[in-house]
Amino acid sequence: MTEPLYAKLARGIEAAISRGRHLPGTLLPGENALARQHGVSRATVRAALNLVEKAGLVERRRGAGTRVLVPRPPAGFGQSVCTTQELIQYARDTRRVVTSVGDFVADAFTADALGLAPGSRWLRISSLRVDPLRLDQPICASDSYVAPKLQGITGYLSDQTTALFELLSDHLGVRTDSIEQELQAASVPESLAGVLSAVPASPALRILRHYRDASGWLFLTTVGLHPADRFAYRIRLDRSVMAT
Repeated sequence: MTEPLYAKLARGIEAAISRGRHLPGTLLPGENALARQHGVSRATVRAALNLVEKAGLVERRRGAGTRVLVPRPPAGFGQSVCTTQELIQYARDTRRVVTSVGDFVADAFTADALGLAPGSRWLRISSLRVDPLRLDQPICASDSYVAPKLQGITGYLSDQTTALFELLSDHLGVRTDSIEQELQAASVPESLAGVLSAVPASPALRILRHYRDASGWLFLTTVGLHPADRFAYRIRLDRSVMAT
């Protein structure tokens, strides 16, 4: 999937801020000026600035412009993963390192924990997700449970920067219609402490995702465990979409 123009523009603005072109406390050029400068529409500029704001680099106020913020101390890998496109971008920004692949039958405990049918059969792909800039500290350890009829996906796992659900779409024709996410506080178990280079029982974030096609078929379930100091899940709630 081609990266949207607004996402490319957002990355350009973020790079300019990180290089010191726009200093903390100063205002970015207005939307009209940025649109002319980059040859894009104001809508594209607005969408790009929304992403930059989600990343915590600027603050936008109506009538006051877009102000560059003082950079926050690094606290691991931060990413907004609230849309399908952002999940795709997260995969592109990181690397999947597969550690094992094999058949799996959901026992009662696993089925209850992951929302699977007891006794159901899956292809389990265990992997680490790493930041290319910090290979010694994986962002998360994850298990992906793929419907057995899609086991042909194993032939494409060498592609480390494409999200698994996108590989299934690109190569096996399974289109994702919905993704359900569940976030839960957790701790790093002894069994994963070594591979994650983390302290056993230290805080972590568990993210469970269910992927379904248009018919409601659950073809992929993933569960990832992120040490608390490695990953920040970012989400923004706008007043226009809040329940009243």
